[in-house]
Amino acid sequence: MAVGKRLRFEVFKRDGFCCQYCGRRPPDVVLELDHIDPRVSGGSDDELNLITSCFDCNRGKADKKLGDVHPRPDADLKYLECQQEIAEAGRYLEVSLKLSEARALIRQRLTNVWREFISETYVPTDSQWNHWLHRFGPDEIEWSIRSTALKFNAGGFNGGEQTQVESAIRYASGIMYNRRKELESKEQASEVCEQPCGT
Repeated sequence: MAVGKRLRFEVFKRDGFCCQYCGRRPPDVVLELDHIDPRVSGGSDDELNLITSCFDCNRGKADKKLGDVHPRPDADLKYLECQQEIAEAGRYLEVSLKLSEARALIRQRLTNVWREFISETYVPTDSQWNHWLHRFGPDEIEWSIRSTALKFNAGGFNGGEQTQVESAIRYASGIMYNRRKELESKEQASEVCEQPCGT
């Protein structure tokens, strides 16, 4: 017995005029009704046993039971997943903005320290500050600036002021890297000493 037009329309309307297997809609596809439990297996024409399917999906499913095929994901679940992704992206952007603002304040603070101890005129570029901040903590950078200032103010670098400052930047970088290596070596030595002997 064929399914009536009224019931067909009600099922299409219930399913949002959308194939429940692939999600396609008219006019890209022709919609049909599919029996969840196939007629050949005793499935009825009851509305609860009917689902909207496109021509291709209906032919692909054939007379298999719905449990043997993968229906289109639940729209509410997809909506919630999208909302979750939006919320996570928003939190990331908020934290990223705060981080950028904090780094800008740190760069300004370190620039002020540089101007106070080394040179009012020539200071490291934002790119140089970012390079240091990517690898070292602000306290390590400030400590290296103050250490560099001792040599700089004692005339330890040759050339004009700009050349001296360029040398001071390289010297400060060297201090940071060498100090980091020393700390790592001490940590490794400490770890070796803490391991039990004679096992």
